[in-house]
Amino acid sequence: MTIDDDEKWLRDFFKHAKEEMLPKMKGSALSVVIAAEPDIKLCLEVGAAVLYDKPIVVVLPKGRAVGANLKRIASVIVEGEIGDPDFSQRLQDALKAVTDNDIRAK
Repeated sequence: MTIDDDEKWLRDFFKHAKEEMLPKMKGSALSVVIAAEPDIKLCLEVGAAVLYDKPIVVVLPKGRAVGANLKRIASVIVEGEIGDPDFSQRLQDALKAVTDNDIRAK
């Protein structure tokens, strides 16, 4: 990539964030975050969820640790892999608990 390519990518990303991601986050009831290696998209989404005071549901893949700060801001942490037989139900239960019990999700 050249500097011009990087600049265009960043301009396009920031435009998308401003016009799409941030309005969707502002209007959402909560945020679901997969605990993964941080990238610019994940960082922006977590930061927006914090700044918009959204409940955060963290999906933690098995064998992965969650940092103390992410643990502190998480409304709930659901450990597992998407392919696990009971993971879908546990995630649904966690989402329901947050939407039923966290006034920020109303």
